[in-house]
Amino acid sequence: MKNGHALLTGALGGLGTAMTVALSEAGIPIIATDRRREDFEPWRDSLPEVARDNISFYPLDVTKEQQVDELAEVLKSRNIHISYLINNAGIQGAAKPWEMTTKTWHRVMQVNIDGTFFLTRAFSQAMSESGFGRIVNIASLFAYHPGRGQGPYAAGKAAITGYTRSSALDLASTGVTVNAIAPGYIWHERLAEVFAGNSTPTFDEVPMKRSGKPEEIAATVAFLVSEGAGYITGQTIHVNGGLYLPG
Repeated sequence: MKNGHALLTGALGGLGTAMTVALSEAGIPIIATDRRREDFEPWRDSLPEVARDNISFYPLDVTKEQQVDELAEVLKSRNIHISYLINNAGIQGAAKPWEMTTKTWHRVMQVNIDGTFFLTRAFSQAMSESGFGRIVNIASLFAYHPGRGQGPYAAGKAAITGYTRSSALDLASTGVTVNAIAPGYIWHERLAEVFAGNSTPTFDEVPMKRSGKPEEIAATVAFLVSEGAGYITGQTIHVNGGLYLPG
């Protein structure tokens, strides 16, 4: 069903906002999900009109499989079909290997890979039965080129790339594509926190000598859900200014 809705996790962040706008501009109605129910109204009010009028919000903790399954049932009962699934929710947890707590490790893995699995499990069958679907998972450059102290984040994002390939193979014959995006340094509120106290990072290690924009990730999402990407599946698209290149 090509005229279904897009379900976007982690909608209320910088990347989620850009994705919401891009998908709305493509004419796709959006089910926005996030844990932060209280922030939804001001967030929606900050969006351009094309996006504001195109959104329904459902609070969701992607680590809670019961919540995910209940959301799938609620949407089904309302005759809302999910044709596009964007697994964007993700968190980091930095520490040296001997200082990493089990709680932090588990939480990062639960959000980044368990959440991706729970959502894919909940919505992929209906996509395959309808003969059409687009799933886009947000991985990271850190799956290939990790930063220091980012063990669980690197492991979780690497797991996403493997899960993307496996689920793409499982769904390819049904008209459902599954791809991932590996962003590098994308300038939004979370990256700004990393560089707190340094308002003008140089990003000298990036071949393009700059950080990326949320809109550049959103444009890649919009392409991967489009008709033009119908013969692309199981791929991880690197959107990181050439930082993944060797040398």
